[in-house]
Amino acid sequence: MTMTASLICEDFPTLAGRQEPHHLSVFDGDTSHGEKAIELGRRVGAIAMPWQKAAQHALLSTTPSGRWTHSTCCLLIPRQNGKSEVLILRCLYGLFKLGETIIYTAQRWKTARDGWKRMMSIIKSRSWLKKRVVRSTCSQGEGIIELESGASISFGTRSNDSGRGLTDVDLVVYDEAYNLTPGEISAMSFVQMAAKNPQRIYASSAVNQDEHPNGEVLASVRVRGLDREPGLYFAEYMAPEEMPRDAPETWRYANPSFGVIQTEEKILDIMRNLATPAGRKGFDVEALGRGDWPDPSDEQETWQIVAENQWHGLVDYPELVGTRAIGIARVGAQWVVAAAQRTDDDRIHVEVGYLRIAANPDIVDLIVRLDDVLEPCAIATDARSPAAVIEPLLKKAGIELIKSSTSQAALMGSGFVDDADDGLISHTGQRALDVALEAAGKRLLPRGDWVVDAAGDPAVAPLLAVVVARWALVTFESRATGPAAMPAWDGQEATGGQPSGPSDDFDALAVAF
Repeated sequence: MTMTASLICEDFPTLAGRQEPHHLSVFDGDTSHGEKAIELGRRVGAIAMPWQKAAQHALLSTTPSGRWTHSTCCLLIPRQNGKSEVLILRCLYGLFKLGETIIYTAQRWKTARDGWKRMMSIIKSRSWLKKRVVRSTCSQGEGIIELESGASISFGTRSNDSGRGLTDVDLVVYDEAYNLTPGEISAMSFVQMAAKNPQRIYASSAVNQDEHPNGEVLASVRVRGLDREPGLYFAEYMAPEEMPRDAPETWRYANPSFGVIQTEEKILDIMRNLATPAGRKGFDVEALGRGDWPDPSDEQETWQIVAENQWHGLVDYPELVGTRAIGIARVGAQWVVAAAQRTDDDRIHVEVGYLRIAANPDIVDLIVRLDDVLEPCAIATDARSPAAVIEPLLKKAGIELIKSSTSQAALMGSGFVDDADDGLISHTGQRALDVALEAAGKRLLPRGDWVVDAAGDPAVAPLLAVVVARWALVTFESRATGPAAMPAWDGQEATGGQPSGPSDDFDALAVAF
């Protein structure tokens, strides 16, 4: 028998919805923060239903070391069940008790604005919260709340430029994640790089491919949840297909807040007004959680930058002459350092020399040593890359980091492709570059040109680094003075496409250029 919370929840005597999700993946942890968040909600008048309490326990669960048990969370639930209350309470606790920096994003400005209004209404209702606020504004598409502690939350809609310039965000909330695009994820993937204990939450109703053309991102997170990926909390409230659409039992099964927010009268009214085939599908998706999910495993186009056969035909071990240029790239936590150098027949040889996860000071230490040993004509990165975060540290060490503009990024991508097509590039067949070229895509710019698109995939970072290195060489090699540089060292090849762990043993002479 399905137990409903009306038997055990005095706060909601009419509650009749099934409190357990149809699909659940949750891992053990300390739920103390969750209990405190629920108590905070009670003190501000936001009483949680049992399913909301369970979600709060999972969202705020911690490991013995104090890190989040679930660094990624995904809550899928039919509309009008109180999902936003779960998110607002998580953010309220993070803001006032944990001192977090939070970004709350939504598909529509109305949803983001409503989130800001709901949080402000809670804050204003309690003087002991209100007195801690030093700034609260909501205009021009952004709602902000800042506390005297330095904690802050920003509400807004998503775009491909969301979060640019931020690197220390503790919590990112993707509300209405049903239409989340790869570009939006890519823009937000770097804002948590400096956070000590980052967490991201996806929350949404199910995807309907007829109405949500960008459902692949959420669909891929759902697949990870169904596979019980470690560190991912996944809860999906839905009614399975075998349950009849028009049965109250089905409605109660899919909607945990049934009887409090959803009622039989409301559901019947919606169902009667959605009598067409498209309407019935919409009812199944929105009211019963039966998503029309895209298959994230569908084959994507690969080798979009340079054709596979063309790239493999450029493998060579030529004599190298002249100065070098260094390119730096970073995707997620993955750092890559690459070099470009002329060959004796005036081609450009590119090679990945460093590929691993490391702290910013360690990367700076490596670059300082490379600059001393190799005396490159330029050390460069893309201005939009999170690798630019080390610029102040390099400047302090007396090293200039050249940053390409967006227009230069487009030119360097097309220039790299032109050279590859014309046989003017050589490489040693490093696995890391093969993987990067297979995975990389093109992101079109407003004027019709394009840049290499990693879409948040660290495997693409080696390509970004060699593209920058080649551009830096052809742009700045005239800077080089004095005798020609020694040929590149013989050495072990850079890590083959898989990120490796951090290391304190940095030896510039071991870099595989």
